[in-house]
Amino acid sequence: MKKILSMILMMSFVLAGCTSSNDTKALKVLTPNGAPALSLLGVYDEITKKDGKINIVEGSDLLSSELIKSESEYDAIIAPINLGCQLLVKNKTEYKLAGVLTWGNLYLVENEAVDNNTLAAFGEQAVPGKIFNIVKDSNDIMKNAKVTYYNAVSDVQAQVLAGKCQYALMAEPAATATISKAKQSGSTLKIIASLQELYQKQSGLEQTGYPQAAIFVKNKEDVKDLLSKIDTFTNNEAIKEDNQIETLINEIGAETFGVPNAAIASKTWKNQNIHYKDAATVKSDIEVILKAFQIEFNDNMLAK
Repeated sequence: MKKILSMILMMSFVLAGCTSSNDTKALKVLTPNGAPALSLLGVYDEITKKDGKINIVEGSDLLSSELIKSESEYDAIIAPINLGCQLLVKNKTEYKLAGVLTWGNLYLVENEAVDNNTLAAFGEQAVPGKIFNIVKDSNDIMKNAKVTYYNAVSDVQAQVLAGKCQYALMAEPAATATISKAKQSGSTLKIIASLQELYQKQSGLEQTGYPQAAIFVKNKEDVKDLLSKIDTFTNNEAIKEDNQIETLINEIGAETFGVPNAAIASKTWKNQNIHYKDAATVKSDIEVILKAFQIEFNDNMLAK
């Protein structure tokens, strides 16, 4: 009888291990839409069609409230790196920095039909505004243009399509979508500079771009399968010629990810700079970008 009871207990432990949160399918992930959400393209079906959850939201309000919440339901939260690390410095979150998912998707767009030397930009106090100010002196157009900041990239899009500005700071895939929309009405827009390339030349760092969207986790061991699959998809599968990105987005729905359409999202994948890096391997890049936000990086921020 004792042997039977021992076997039953042993089996229960085995079964418990099989249903732990190491199983990608059972995880709950919160992410902003756009490029950060697309980093989950390779695991979306596996998680959402089983017992897990991927909540894709617009804006950072929910990201902030969940990062602060002591008993948040989410195993992983994708957020702007400055947002999560600022909360870490203030000891306001239990989440730690696991990795960087996106490395900047900002581009300077020109409207060839306009000649007023005005530049529409967005995100003055966020990453776009910070990066613009860091690199503007290395580009004559950005250095000398009359800059007006707007609330969102959609507002910048409206300005450039209305012919009210000669230049525009835009993020992909919105930049390519705007160029395509302008072409339909007979206007010619073009990308004339990559802020990621300007940043790399100025910083001298190895990565092309800067840490932007990062993934914060409660326990790195619990999400190691998720991180591994994101790594494989963004650094291997997505860069193959037959990457199936357009097909995958069409199956799930472009509106789910908050992108214009699957074709543009696929076409601009490279420009969106989506590739996972473990935070511990890119500490220099993280330290430099956090300094722009007056945040001092330390190893205690990293998920173990």
